Amino acid sequence: MKKRDFILIALLLIMSAVFFVYNRKIDEKEGKVIQIYSNNKLYKEISIDEETEFKIKDGSGYNIVKVHDGGVEVTEANCPDKVCVNTGHISKPSQTIVCVPNKLSIKIIDSSSDDHDAIVQ
Repeated sequence: MKKRDFILIALLLIMSAVFFVYNRKIDEKEGKVIQIYSNNKLYKEISIDEETEFKIKDGSGYNIVKVHDGGVEVTEANCPDKVCVNTGHISKPSQTIVCVPNKLSIKIIDSSSDDHDAIVQ
């Protein structure tokens, strides 16, 4: 191996370490607010500390959303693929639940951050 190979390997290891530390920092943030979108419109905003369960109907589709244990999950849906149900319980700001057939999107945000997301129609 030549000197350039060692430099390249060292740079790749350093970049991987930086990415790993940055990713861990994002996951350590605690979410404060759950935002639920139906048909690309904000349907409901709930504190992550609440304990509640409710049904969201959109046309012929429905999702049952349960907020508990510092997170949220979709417990039941009538969509054919059930990806939203199989996603399970989420509790970090970088996690989302999406049900494409029923046009539902659930995300957890850190209310103290200044990050703004845009929904494009």
